[in-house]
Amino acid sequence: MATTQNTYTGNGSTTAYSFTFPYLNTTDIKVSLDAVDTTAYTLSNATTVTFTAAPTSGAAIRIYRDTNSDNLNATFYPGSAIRSSDLNNNFTQNLYVTQEADFNVDTANTTATTAKTTADTALTNSAAAVVTANAADALATTSNTNSAAAVVTANASNVTAASAASDAASAVTTAGTALTNSAASVVTANAADANATTALNNSRESDGSGGFTTAISKANTALTTANSASTSATSATSTANTAATNATTALNVANAASASVADSAFYAPIADLANLPGSPANEDRVEVINSTGVESNANVSTVPSGFVGSSDLTVRLQYNSTSSKWVFQNYLASDPDGRYLTNVTPVVKGDGVGQVGQITLNCSDNSHGVVLKSPPHSASASYSLTLPTGLPTIVGQSLTSDLSGTLSFSTIDSGFITTKQTITISKTIDADTNAAMMGPTVAIASGTNITVGQNSILSILI
Repeated sequence: MATTQNTYTGNGSTTAYSFTFPYLNTTDIKVSLDAVDTTAYTLSNATTVTFTAAPTSGAAIRIYRDTNSDNLNATFYPGSAIRSSDLNNNFTQNLYVTQEADFNVDTANTTATTAKTTADTALTNSAAAVVTANAADALATTSNTNSAAAVVTANASNVTAASAASDAASAVTTAGTALTNSAASVVTANAADANATTALNNSRESDGSGGFTTAISKANTALTTANSASTSATSATSTANTAATNATTALNVANAASASVADSAFYAPIADLANLPGSPANEDRVEVINSTGVESNANVSTVPSGFVGSSDLTVRLQYNSTSSKWVFQNYLASDPDGRYLTNVTPVVKGDGVGQVGQITLNCSDNSHGVVLKSPPHSASASYSLTLPTGLPTIVGQSLTSDLSGTLSFSTIDSGFITTKQTITISKTIDADTNAAMMGPTVAIASGTNITVGQNSILSILI
């Protein structure tokens, strides 16, 4: 394709830029900065544009030809002389207009293709986002169900613990009563023994009509009662100890259930600490997506020592109406792979159905980013690119690579297009492609082939 424009990138100091395309009139030469036409320049010579002020660093400079298509350069009248130069100028004018139209059509086609690719990618991403959203909704539903079940379990455990504690208290009371009764029984037995001794003595002093036997019997009965009371007291003490153990176990279960409730309970998501509810109720829970500054926030308590909030760390808080503080519960990484990708040779995998592995470098506000992605599976590409060991030495250098993929900064003179005089490497020109070689000397080495694709044109300029 014929050259109809030259483009550059401003560096803040250079004012003169050359162009390589031919033209009929200087009025056909146009200049734009960042896609906006400007007249703040002069033609210092036939092929050089000099700006009044140097374009800023990074400015997109375009020097292009826009040949007049409204009228022919020369008009012929009946009887007038027809000069070859006028005919040539008219033909050249038509040629230039056609070249410019072809360039604009190709540019439009390229832009349309890019737009379609972007639209297709956006459609794919939106479909994936819908799948992710549905999965998140299902997960939230499951979490709410589990949370409700945990609350029921905790409540039941609390009831069990309270019942066990009541039973333990009752058993302790019973043991105390039994112990008191045991002591009273011992007193009674001692009294009975004394009475038996007295009765024995009295029986020995009587006529022996049976008083001795009766006293012995009563003494034995009293001793049996005392022994039974002592056994009951021991049993009551054992029951009390068992009840106390059961109460401790029930309390541990209740605490574990309470912790489970804390882990699975629903936390209302908020963007950051500035959005903490103004009038919370006791045990209200929030999940702060951006925890920046949580370690020094006066409204938050019990933040672990050394913990520092971040935009990619989510914290969970529960409100305590007694202290009027939001109590720190736990935290999680919003994107664990993004925050903790520390492996020496990490691998970003594709999804197995067409989406290649890619890394997105976000801006500081995470509102947009630059994506680095792998070639498609069909390319069967396996290679490495090694970054340069240092920054460019001068402004305007470009990244170039050797055959091993090692990158370096090199200076490229865009004012010239060079071609080898002798072609030593076989080359295939893609289908539907225009290519050119420049002379006057053009040679193709023995054994080297140039293959021109279907509908393609190879022009040799001598």
